[in-house]
Amino acid sequence: MSEALTLDGGPCILSQEDLNLIASTLGVRYQVEDNLSNGRTLFTASLTLTNGCSVTLGYSPSSLWSIYFSHLRMVEPHFLPQDDGVDLEHAGVRLSHHSSCIFKLSPLKSFTPLHQGQSLTFQFNAQHYSASRSDILPNWYIHIEGLQPRIIKSTTGESLDFVGPFDTPKRYKRFDYTLPSGKRRYDIYQPFTPEVRFFRYPEDKSSSVHMKIVIPTPVHYDVRSDRTVTITTQFWKISCQDQFLKEAHYLSEKSGISLSKETLSSCDYDKKPAKIIALREADVRPALAGCLRLEAYEVMVDTSSEYIQISANTATGAFYGVQTLLSLLAPSYNKASGIVADCVVQDAPRFPYRGMHVDVSRNFQPKEEILRLLDRMATYKMNKLHFHLSDDEGWRLEIPGLPELTEIGSKRGHDLKEDTCLLPMLGSGPFPHGLGCGFYSVDEYKEILQYANDRHIEVIPEIDMPGHSHAAIRAMTVRYDRLMAQDKQAEAERFLLSDPSETASGHVYSVQMLSETAMNPGLQSTFTFIDKVITELKELHQDIQPLRIFHLGGDEVPFEAWDDSPACLALVESGEVHAMGGLMQYFVTRVGQLAHQHGLDLAVWQDGVVEKDSGPYKRSKFPNSNVLTYFWRNVWETGQAYEAYKLANAGYQVVLAPGTHLYFDHPHEPDPEERGLYWACRFIDTHKVFLFAPDNLMSNADVKLTGEKITKSDLKVLEELEDFTELRKPENIQGIQGQIWTELIRTPEQFHSMIFPRLIALAERAWHRAAWENMDDRSRKSIQESDWSSFAHTLAHKELMRLEAANIPYHIPPP
Repeated sequence: MSEALTLDGGPCILSQEDLNLIASTLGVRYQVEDNLSNGRTLFTASLTLTNGCSVTLGYSPSSLWSIYFSHLRMVEPHFLPQDDGVDLEHAGVRLSHHSSCIFKLSPLKSFTPLHQGQSLTFQFNAQHYSASRSDILPNWYIHIEGLQPRIIKSTTGESLDFVGPFDTPKRYKRFDYTLPSGKRRYDIYQPFTPEVRFFRYPEDKSSSVHMKIVIPTPVHYDVRSDRTVTITTQFWKISCQDQFLKEAHYLSEKSGISLSKETLSSCDYDKKPAKIIALREADVRPALAGCLRLEAYEVMVDTSSEYIQISANTATGAFYGVQTLLSLLAPSYNKASGIVADCVVQDAPRFPYRGMHVDVSRNFQPKEEILRLLDRMATYKMNKLHFHLSDDEGWRLEIPGLPELTEIGSKRGHDLKEDTCLLPMLGSGPFPHGLGCGFYSVDEYKEILQYANDRHIEVIPEIDMPGHSHAAIRAMTVRYDRLMAQDKQAEAERFLLSDPSETASGHVYSVQMLSETAMNPGLQSTFTFIDKVITELKELHQDIQPLRIFHLGGDEVPFEAWDDSPACLALVESGEVHAMGGLMQYFVTRVGQLAHQHGLDLAVWQDGVVEKDSGPYKRSKFPNSNVLTYFWRNVWETGQAYEAYKLANAGYQVVLAPGTHLYFDHPHEPDPEERGLYWACRFIDTHKVFLFAPDNLMSNADVKLTGEKITKSDLKVLEELEDFTELRKPENIQGIQGQIWTELIRTPEQFHSMIFPRLIALAERAWHRAAWENMDDRSRKSIQESDWSSFAHTLAHKELMRLEAANIPYHIPPP
């Protein structure tokens, strides 16, 4: 048998063994070269391939290789994705876009073969800018038709060692261009030096008395004497009234103190039995207007009687009292575990909604990691888990009766037709297992629900639609093809989410570069599918935590995808929708009606109910008792922050989730070595989260995207905008929520260290209204920084120890 040759006559990849050898030895080097020279539209990167083995890497028609890689920005956007590919003749390679972030590098006939030890370096352009190592995604792989793809070893691992340094301003700054007005727009951020960090994070020399006794800060804390009592697991017992038995068991589990069998219901609390922690029902009224009495509690520590009492109006309040007691018992640098002062704590939260959003669709996190997060949320009295279970890149929940959703939608791998799994997006690699793959079975989801419910946390499931629905669309298309092959047309079309006769939408791309991402509102089957999903979600929740809210997503919809849909055009021609521009309102209001028929409130991201260049849809369009809107788009200089107030004034309930302060997928520092996206601002540290003042949104307007400070004159310009809105219905601001999106988060360690300790600062603001929040600028600063100093001191000397005890990874600034 003759040996296959490259065009120069050398041996090429002939077998699986050859391909394996190439993959294990091929050196790949990716280098961001220049973000600044082409304004904000393009950056330049270089790629170096080095052959490290005896098999030649060249062009051979009989063994044509391709390297597949994920890239966050569109490659060569002047040509792609419109063209099939772009030929870089000087390098002898072709770059092409498949879909989403998947790109392909393949040799042209002019490709100069790479023999062992030889290298090829070439440059290419990509859209916008890339200022961080984590922008570049791992697990590039090489493939030849007929052979198994293989991951290129040099591109594996979370260190991203194949990415070159960000060592010059052109590499780590984002943009430098001139606006039509003639004003220069320049990224002023520099990576923090040790000197900058030294002054930014000064050593806290405050004494232990400046530590917060509990986080989040209680409404009222009074130390009645200098006495303390030591709580020991050997001698102390827990007693409770029957309605607080679950909370008593939780306290016992966390503290190691046993329940007193004799006094569960017969304890004479007025006699203050010694060495007893008692949970009892009582009418607790915190001395602070606006607090939520249903969640109020009181903790009383009587050191002379050696008696502790937790009083509450409800089981939820009792649970928060338990958390405060656990915090009082926790060790810190100046006291041992179990020592509690003679004190009274009276407390209740400022907001009914204190949430954390978790995206498991982009990259999956196993059940155990969600349970760990729920435990920490409970510790800091947070009460909503906004569970983002579906998106373009993954469907993560088993839905009985629709197995394709997880059989196809929960896996990613090298199937370019997506008949067996989704594309290997976000650096998943070619194999449909491991990174980027996974889902929660019915039993696992119920376990998460039970765990959350036991900790008084409501789970709000989100099925993102009509945009961000590629995983669901592909799964239902595979179902359609399977049933059509069995000649079952009616059943095949029952849950279809895309129009089989639709062809033009392939040329419309979402922000994430996907061409098949929007459910079709012209198909009755779309709403049959949504009704089925809501029905199954209700059933999953029913016996554990009855479903109260359905979150439909609604963000970033590429509306142009519907322009050539026969089904959508028919809907408009029928008069049911007045014009193509009315399709989004038609979709969300119809989903709202479906949710209402199931007895559910509705939740949606802000752009799901805010018409472009207009205001919110009329609240009366939705029959639901409550419609929660999640405010996230607030880049200050755009004026979009006023949409939060527009929604509240229009009668929507608003959850504040602004990208500039509460997006925990953003870096902790403006450093290229820090993980994270940076579309809303360059970085968000714990200090910035702590300083967020929910009651006055524009008081948080600190810096522009460039890093320039927002001045009083800038704020005056914003106030003169046509969109300027004052909040007239503050009662509709329901609370705040942190967000973790996982495009760049693959491992549990990354997941938790991006959330913590920022979540603790989030909990502080969600629960406690600080005295400085509504002060004017002159008096605000010193009180604000004093409060921060106390909070930071408590983090350093107590709360981080608690995270470590729970094996929770967290981030602290480098030395």
